[in-house]
Amino acid sequence: MRTAFSVLTLSALVAGLVVTNASADKKEGSKKAKFAATCPVSGGAAKETSKLKYLGKNVYFCCNNCPKAFTKNTKKFDAKAKAQLLETKQITQVGCPLSGRALNPGSTVALGKASVGFCCDNCKGKAAKSTELAAFVFKDFDKGFTLQTSCPVSGKALDITKVAKHKGKNVYFCCGGCPGAFAKAPEKFIGKLPQFAKTDKKKSAK
Repeated sequence: MRTAFSVLTLSALVAGLVVTNASADKKEGSKKAKFAATCPVSGGAAKETSKLKYLGKNVYFCCNNCPKAFTKNTKKFDAKAKAQLLETKQITQVGCPLSGRALNPGSTVALGKASVGFCCDNCKGKAAKSTELAAFVFKDFDKGFTLQTSCPVSGKALDITKVAKHKGKNVYFCCGGCPGAFAKAPEKFIGKLPQFAKTDKKKSAK
């Protein structure tokens, strides 16, 4: 009887753990699935259902009218669209947007629902005083950012200190070994690099 009781108790505990873990996974999944982005046209909360392709990435809007305004004048909304790409982690910051130098973890400024890093408090101060922060930060996109979000060789997260030049553009990798693999056969990986993609700046993504 004691053995049977022990088995039943153990089974109940295991079942409880499975249910608890499943519930925790569901909650974790809900956290990851939460979408938050700022409409580049209105400045309101963007929706996942209203979007366009821009620079090969998804740009989201608050309504069905804002994409029309964006399409008519992409230059006007370019900086704010890039700010949203930073919010949605579709671009990666690789250096100070002013100097191009390495980032100082303590020198950051909020930009919408994201934050922009700088090399020093001097650059941070200049950004903080700007009345048009997005335009100020993205004036020279390539100096501080890349369209890449993963290593073209391994597919892993980027280590922004692992970088090589290809046709005049920076290519970022996950480790010290991948640049060599890329250099041996760049044509094999070039399709995975958005900075080399030949796409229209704006295209419907409905």
